[in-house]
Amino acid sequence: MELKPLSGSLPLARENSAADLRRAAEGFEEIFLTQMLKAARSASLGDDIMGSSAVEKTRDLFDAEIARSSSRRTGLGIADAVERQFSPFVTSGSKAD
Repeated sequence: MELKPLSGSLPLARENSAADLRRAAEGFEEIFLTQMLKAARSASLGDDIMGSSAVEKTRDLFDAEIARSSSRRTGLGIADAVERQFSPFVTSGSKAD
């Protein structure tokens, strides 16, 4: 589904920038990867001999860090696609970082 820019301007609390869009796109990819890893971890192949709440928490933290670092690299390309899709809605004047 292709989103088209609206004619006229929308009232915004502050000006959007390309850097804000990139951070939001990477955040979306991070959430997607986190959910994907959680779904993969929930698949059970049998009893876990190392199963404990500490091991599960450590795995969750590890999965979150993998998702975070992957989204900032050339991961699955989801962030690039989101950025491309929403770039018409972003003002190109300021680059706040």
